[in-house]
Amino acid sequence: AHMLSLAYPLIAENRNVRSVFREWLDAVKDVKLPVLTLSSRQLRVLEGTTVEGAHRDMSQNRELIMQTASNFSAFLDEAVSQAEATWALAVIMRHARLVHPHQDVRETQDARMYLFPLVPLLDVQLHPDPAVAISFQEEILLDGKREEEMVLQIARRDMPKGEEVFLWPGRLSNSEMVIRHGFAFPRNPLGVGPNISVPANWSPNKDTKIRREYDKFNCSSLESFELRVNALGHPQQNFVRCFRVSWFLNNGWYSPAFTGRMRELNAWPPPKRYTKDDWLAWTQADAEVNRVVLDYCRMMKQQLKDTMDSDIAEDFRASSDPMDKLLWQLRSEES
Repeated sequence: AHMLSLAYPLIAENRNVRSVFREWLDAVKDVKLPVLTLSSRQLRVLEGTTVEGAHRDMSQNRELIMQTASNFSAFLDEAVSQAEATWALAVIMRHARLVHPHQDVRETQDARMYLFPLVPLLDVQLHPDPAVAISFQEEILLDGKREEEMVLQIARRDMPKGEEVFLWPGRLSNSEMVIRHGFAFPRNPLGVGPNISVPANWSPNKDTKIRREYDKFNCSSLESFELRVNALGHPQQNFVRCFRVSWFLNNGWYSPAFTGRMRELNAWPPPKRYTKDDWLAWTQADAEVNRVVLDYCRMMKQQLKDTMDSDIAEDFRASSDPMDKLLWQLRSEES
């Protein structure tokens, strides 16, 4: 829904030669989505990876933009072309930013995607760590006697004048960065994945008792149960914490006092032994986390092995094409 709500006005505004956003629109006129520019040979290298379905998904999104645009009067006389839909999708995937609602409504409203038609923002570098990159959020500011809704960047710490500001691209692994932005970060805290383990007692209703318990541990969405593995083979901290909480809740070992043991819930690898009376429950929970991680890694390793042959491997290892090198790096990192 966010994609479509951005695509329609973006295409309509780009058709207006006198648009007040013309400078920005001209600056992004050549933006492309890397995954939609890949040849069939290059797509072959994505098979078996965590992003093997990216080309299909983005092609479907493009078709959706084209097929549903006729529902709006702005496109009755001239249908949205494939080129327009491809361009709009690329601009949204690469330049839309997540904006969090202001504090008063954060419990009832989810974050939304925005496009900021400001040319200087196009040159701001991306950073994979949301603790470093400054996120956007809505705020209500008082201008005299009038309240105004604005979107702001609020630093999480004191920043000296002249310090570089970064933008956060979202929850993207290096594999997802390659197919969306055409590059990877030297160090990305978000591991490859995702593989969501939905808890047996999970409810989509935020007001249920079980969801309120999960919220106490910042396990407020299914993203918290994404199994993503970093270069060391360790799962993400959020996953470890939320999976343990889920195991305790589902197996009768849960205690509200666990909110005071966040360090233990986040720790991975786990300690060699626990010193509290409930050591058996924690050991069993750790064994289940370990089993899930190992099963996923074995499955992905076999999948990568089964979808590659020596001829294709040799072809890409010897290639000097920048995109070939990037795709082979993607596959190597996942392997």
